[in-house]
Amino acid sequence: MIETTLKAHELCLDQAEGFLLAAERLELTVSPHIIYHLSLLALEEVGKAGMLKGLAVTGRKSDETFLDRWLTSHRRKLTWAIWSPLTRIDPADFREAQEFAERAHALRLSSLYVDPSADVAALPPADRVSVGHAGSILKLARSRLAYERSLGAERPRIDELTEWFLETVSDEETSQRLFSRPFIEKYEALDGDVHQWASWAREEFERIETDLRETMAREWTRPAAATGETRTRWRANATVYSPSHALRSKVLADWNANISFVQLLWTGKKDQFTLQILLDDSLPFPDLAGRLATWAKIGVACLNIGSLGYFWFERAGFQQEMFKRIWDVELDRPLKLRARESFWGDGRAVALTTTHIDHAIHCMLAFASLPEAVAEPIFKPYFDGLAFIAKSDAYYNLDVLARHAFVSSLGAALHRYGEWNGEPETFEAAFHAGFAPFMPEAAHREQVFRALTYEGDREETTLANLRSAKHLTDLYLIHVARRTWKSAIKAAET
Repeated sequence: MIETTLKAHELCLDQAEGFLLAAERLELTVSPHIIYHLSLLALEEVGKAGMLKGLAVTGRKSDETFLDRWLTSHRRKLTWAIWSPLTRIDPADFREAQEFAERAHALRLSSLYVDPSADVAALPPADRVSVGHAGSILKLARSRLAYERSLGAERPRIDELTEWFLETVSDEETSQRLFSRPFIEKYEALDGDVHQWASWAREEFERIETDLRETMAREWTRPAAATGETRTRWRANATVYSPSHALRSKVLADWNANISFVQLLWTGKKDQFTLQILLDDSLPFPDLAGRLATWAKIGVACLNIGSLGYFWFERAGFQQEMFKRIWDVELDRPLKLRARESFWGDGRAVALTTTHIDHAIHCMLAFASLPEAVAEPIFKPYFDGLAFIAKSDAYYNLDVLARHAFVSSLGAALHRYGEWNGEPETFEAAFHAGFAPFMPEAAHREQVFRALTYEGDREETTLANLRSAKHLTDLYLIHVARRTWKSAIKAAET
């Protein structure tokens, strides 16, 4: 592992050399922005080389997920390119390097791409990098490459404190703590004595970890708060993705105004949001993980139902393709052919509307308080269906299992809220009775019912039958939720 990492270190430096040779062949006054971008690429490779050597020094065994997360951040690589903890530990240097990385990457983005929505009278991207700036970055990249090469490829001999420091900065969470304001203020209070500061920081980390373990031990034995004395104690965030709907902050705000303990936080991205759960201390700590998972699942399930769409905790597998390119050999041209039909037919997202959110809120109010024994037969298979959809991709098809899960969910809902007695031979009649209030045409009901049979509608694809099964389940649950809500309002008025 160490030998492989050090070999990669050398390859990074060779790659940086190639970028710089290309940049140095260009005329600075003619192509300053191209020189700037090539120089930043070189700096990133230099920074990556330093990070790899840091891994080799600590002997840390890192899986591919860790490496992808650690080595693919442009800002992190630029930071390491001009900050060398292997030879000098200084938080002031790190802060300056971070600021440089932020500025350099921001200029890169603004000067690399044309923004079609920007003011056409604004400065063109190619003109946003001055000759002087491009020249200085080129010199910096050449200097940092020479410095990294001068250190050699062998693992440097470092003391135990520096090894702890490298291990700490290699983790995103501990790195943020190490360079947080309290730690920087301590460094300044010690008049920049780096060794004394690093020793103090390690002791402080150990104290924090000890406090955390003691706090956890107390929480495990702490009784639940008495009725009427509860307070918000826990907050947890999860990322939720939607390939089916384009999100808007105003629409998410409609949910937040009605459901206070499950919040949908706008991230600025139309295909994802942050699901935030706020819980009180009414139950003992050992129940926390289960409560958080339950409310997250309920919130996501209600959004899926209310929108007739798809929301999940990771990017769904059906967005992947097995073949990146399919070529017509006879005509010598590529084919625009999807390896697998999109779950949403044409694959285009539609806008999430206030109507979708209203339906989801009604579902939350109607179903969230159900006893577990009542909710599980309906929502466990529903959530299983969502999970099967997420895992079904170009390599392995789980569409049939997903459809069966949604049919089971619908059957449990019809059994609970409709006329079905649970016998297979009476299911079709119960379906018509349950759907007639909002789908009055019998011919229409008979057509969509075929998606719920064991084989599905033979004239449709398996995926189309899955979509129909989910949509029918969603529609019936929306109907039940609205009916429950109207009954509750009527009861309150009387």
